[in-house]
Amino acid sequence: MSTSPSSSRDLIVVGPGVLGGYLGKLWKDAYPEARVLGLTNTTNNHDRLRNLGLTPALKSDLLPGQKFPFAVFSAPPSGSQNYPAEVKAALSLWDAEAEGSSFLFTSSLSVCSEEDGGLVTDQDCPLVPLGKGPSTDRLLLAEEAVVKGGGNVLRLVGLYHGQRGAHNYFLKVKDVPRWGGYTVNLIHYEDASRLSMSIIRGDGNGPFKGRIFLGCDNHPITFQAMVDACHHSGLPGLQGEVNWTLPQAQSTLGKKVDNSGTREVLGGWEPKFDGFEAFLAAGGTDFYTATGWI
Repeated sequence: MSTSPSSSRDLIVVGPGVLGGYLGKLWKDAYPEARVLGLTNTTNNHDRLRNLGLTPALKSDLLPGQKFPFAVFSAPPSGSQNYPAEVKAALSLWDAEAEGSSFLFTSSLSVCSEEDGGLVTDQDCPLVPLGKGPSTDRLLLAEEAVVKGGGNVLRLVGLYHGQRGAHNYFLKVKDVPRWGGYTVNLIHYEDASRLSMSIIRGDGNGPFKGRIFLGCDNHPITFQAMVDACHHSGLPGLQGEVNWTLPQAQSTLGKKVDNSGTREVLGGWEPKFDGFEAFLAAGGTDFYTATGWI
């Protein structure tokens, strides 16, 4: 199979899962002439990627020295024994010298240490120190490599869609070892994909190199409010009681996240789904519920 790029808009998505796969679809829809390559470790999801308009490939399919003007790394840390090395390998597939080119690493706001209920913004995000835990270490080292290499980082908060998210876990488990008043922040998978596309396309003040962005819907919400929104929606499958087993006295407060800075830099980007409660109140329908893609 030939995977040679043929367009200045060609994109490679390393780890084209729930987020990366939809991002690839958005890119292909916007630039039909571009080849959008979905790089995976196995062939398990290749048919699904083809249905989205992507060209699936394994590492062995790549040509020696092959590079792409646009590249995204959206694979989770759980799938790699050496995550920073995997991210660096993805950076080597990016043609940083191409005009308007961009590399994006989708990271997590778990690297932010705020847990006392304070506000986190694009400009003010205290980081977890290296050495505190293997999961945050992997992300911080990967972010460091990306920024040093001229790529961009998008720190995402809790991701959800109509069939997937923390709310599904709560309703399934029922007895949850957390405090219901803990505050979290969310962003819909579709909006995370759209935000990623806006960054790599260089909307607003782009093209961007070595920048860190923040992805959220600007509607912080408690665990209990998430469950309440499920109940109020009346949607089947989102009903049932949840028992929070961790007392308030034994819990931190969480954080409240605002990405107004990212939105401004990108020319006024706004999410399609303006908060979890509004999403469910409107029926909870999206690309994933329409296609059955979990």
